[in-house]
Amino acid sequence: RQLKDFFSNHQGKNVPLELIQKIVAEYFGLSSVDIRGKKRTKAIAYPRQIAMYITRNITEFSTTEVGLAFGGRDHTTVMHACQRIEDRMKTDSMLEPTIQNLIRNIKEATL
Repeated sequence: RQLKDFFSNHQGKNVPLELIQKIVAEYFGLSSVDIRGKKRTKAIAYPRQIAMYITRNITEFSTTEVGLAFGGRDHTTVMHACQRIEDRMKTDSMLEPTIQNLIRNIKEATL
């Protein structure tokens, strides 16, 4: 929540979705095309879900807008992705620091 407040007060929709996709993709050794693509392998779907989660939490984009930016996916897919990441953060102690690190990288790239 605090992250969303910080980004909405300072940047809102000014954080380019493409930048979020690029930084998350590079972190996981993928391309932005993979993140936006149709492949659903775990190696691609998991980073895509993280990118969707970050996008929803640091920007003002709606789930519909996020879905369109991630290969024309339905808004419910974005909602499911965010829920999966929130659930996984409860059991994976390394996930939250990873997401924080990605958000820091995105923030630095937008300055």
